[in-house]
Amino acid sequence: MSKYACYGSDFISYTIDNEKGKIAFFGIESSGRDRDKHASYNLMLPAYGGMFGAFKKSKPVSSKITDNNAFFKNENGSSVNYKMVDEHTLNIELDKVDIKDIFSTRFSIKTAPPTIWTKKQPKSLKSKNALTIYKSRYDLPLYIHFPDFGRLEISSSSPDVYCVEELQMSGDFVGLDLGYENHSYNHNRIHALHYGSSYLTFKSKNPLESVNLTFKVMDECYPPFPYEKDERYNGLKRNWLNAFAMNRELFDMGDNIYFHGTGHLAIHMKSDLLQMVNEDDEQFKIIRRVYERQVERSFLESQAENGEVSVCCFRKQKKKTDGCAADSTPGAIIGLTGISNWNLPLAKKLLPNAIKAADYILTLDTDGDGIFEIPYPGDYIGQPADNGYYCNWWDNFAFGHKDIYINYLCHRALREISQLLEKIGKGDQAKKYREQLERFDKSFFDTFYNPETELMAGWISRNGKVHDYGFTFAVSMGIDEGLIPHDIGEKMIKKLLAHMEKEGYGDLRFGIPGNVMPVAQTDTINWPCMSDWGRYENGGLNGMNGFHFLTSMYKVGLEKEADKILFAILNTYEKQMTHSGLMPGYCQSVDWRTKEGVSCGYNYLADNYYFLLSVYAGKCKMPHPAVVR
Repeated sequence: MSKYACYGSDFISYTIDNEKGKIAFFGIESSGRDRDKHASYNLMLPAYGGMFGAFKKSKPVSSKITDNNAFFKNENGSSVNYKMVDEHTLNIELDKVDIKDIFSTRFSIKTAPPTIWTKKQPKSLKSKNALTIYKSRYDLPLYIHFPDFGRLEISSSSPDVYCVEELQMSGDFVGLDLGYENHSYNHNRIHALHYGSSYLTFKSKNPLESVNLTFKVMDECYPPFPYEKDERYNGLKRNWLNAFAMNRELFDMGDNIYFHGTGHLAIHMKSDLLQMVNEDDEQFKIIRRVYERQVERSFLESQAENGEVSVCCFRKQKKKTDGCAADSTPGAIIGLTGISNWNLPLAKKLLPNAIKAADYILTLDTDGDGIFEIPYPGDYIGQPADNGYYCNWWDNFAFGHKDIYINYLCHRALREISQLLEKIGKGDQAKKYREQLERFDKSFFDTFYNPETELMAGWISRNGKVHDYGFTFAVSMGIDEGLIPHDIGEKMIKKLLAHMEKEGYGDLRFGIPGNVMPVAQTDTINWPCMSDWGRYENGGLNGMNGFHFLTSMYKVGLEKEADKILFAILNTYEKQMTHSGLMPGYCQSVDWRTKEGVSCGYNYLADNYYFLLSVYAGKCKMPHPAVVR
């Protein structure tokens, strides 16, 4: 008899070690399209695999291997039967179990730690292991999402069975080598989860004689759209869920499973994605509930007395912020107005906080011209700010003072909170925001339009200098927010596309660059691997930036050109691994790539999948809060 028994279908592959009676290899593919993938990538950690607890101290004394079953019995009478029920499902029948260790497995982290979703919030537990980052208890069923592979549901025949997860890092990788000057928050002491493992143990509250565990590969998770039978959109189906990664300890969502999303600079992107859901898929309900907690905690735990919302306030538990992540404040407001579309009672509960945040935004118009000025001069990178350190999502650059990215978000935040107030019969409270928006609209174009490039400037620093490097989002967000007329926007986009062609970007299969002209050294960080032209934010290609850019192309009538780019990116996201894990080393993750496709990413950003929304809001022209009505 062979040492291994192999079972598989288009959706699941697993191998049983006939000597030890354990799972040695396990792979899934929710789409059923790429069998080579789930037959080549072991989601379980080699040498650990999946093991029946009663077998850990001795080998099976008898076995029976058939086409659908692998049965093993121990000398103490305990037994396990691995049965392939159908092409999606593995059933594990366990007899004479140890309730403290019914079954356990370690998932490998070749691509990224899996995200575990449950209907009930997991309970945090303490661990004696120094390498454990999180230890949590989950009720079953579990919905485990493996980026680039799909979803697995684990359920039990007994309601007494629960799961304990320990997320552990490797002892050899506990920091990052980022240079002697780079010692900011988390950069040198972050946990290297990429080199760790997710360790699951199934236990029972009460004694059990026998129990069944079912591992079922679930279908792909994505919102329905008119063209879903078109294979060109397979990249969307495969990757939609990659945008959501839950922080186990805090039960919210940040860029990845380590970073919390509370008071975060990308908080609004999750809301935008969650406007489009499949109402029949239970997982969307869970994700929305986690997101609601994220927004609620952002206001209750990360809002300073002056109304500003900032991740720095959360980290240091201060009454005021350090001023980092300037987009956190409008982002939190946008998150709340988004939630109002599916949970109006929660939105009403948090509305006083959102109004406080909106009032703070009004104070940023320090010169009364309608445009908001953040308290960071923006003259050069690293310049001291009036109140700590300010940045926006594009934190590689010296964005400051009249910052177009922040202004777009603030405009949208005030527009949406005005709409919400009017919707619930409080239009009088929206008057001051509407008046500010009127002043903004009158000043915006003349403030940021650069006649030298015929594009929109990224920022105007306090010394009056215009900083314009062909920022693609500076044009596309303006079109989507209704601030740039379509005829002018079309000319600007064509100009940006011509610059990209000149620079040799090709078909843009790896995403959209944030800027099409090299940023001056004085305006970007002094770290070649992330600041040289064509790398990371300085001309590197990214998926996040594709949402507004592609959507705006559809809006101004460049549908043929938008289709060409969209399908090129979707093909990349279908054929290649797009989820490079968490902290594999700076400049190595694929959330950013050079035009040649070389990794040049920051760490791993779930924001990378934001572009998928362009299918709905752009290609399909489905109503969406992120695109002005």
